[in-house]
Amino acid sequence: MIDFLTAIYYSPHWVFIALGGLLLIAELLGTGGYALWTGIAAIIVGLIAWILPLSWPVLWLLFAIFTIISAYLWWLWLRKNGKDKSSKGEINQPQQDLIGIKTVVTEAVVNGFGRVKIKDGSWSARCDNDLPIGELVEVIAVDGLTLTIKPVSK
Repeated sequence: MIDFLTAIYYSPHWVFIALGGLLLIAELLGTGGYALWTGIAAIIVGLIAWILPLSWPVLWLLFAIFTIISAYLWWLWLRKNGKDKSSKGEINQPQQDLIGIKTVVTEAVVNGFGRVKIKDGSWSARCDNDLPIGELVEVIAVDGLTLTIKPVSK
């Protein structure tokens, strides 16, 4: 056992490379990106430890710094490319994705109310104008399960 601990003490590069590998495997199991950047930082520190003989405290400090830097750079990239979901105001409201869809009236709009079909569902629709069946319309707003529509000008 002592020989094993001595071997680990004198070869920190393998410890960090193995830690990085384990973290990348954990990322494959679905941690949502949290282990990816930590795993990459561990592998980078392992490669640095392989080249330069640094002490354990310095290696752990480098590991912490690289983890923070890589996560921050990833956050900046996500923010720049519009993939940051935290700024989206509508949480758990997939109906908002229906705005802008063009579809046809399946039940005539009379006195402001009718129905439209989107994909395999039928939706209640509200419109200021009376519209016949088959009229091409566009969804302009969503209020609960009722869509506000307007006729598409041809």
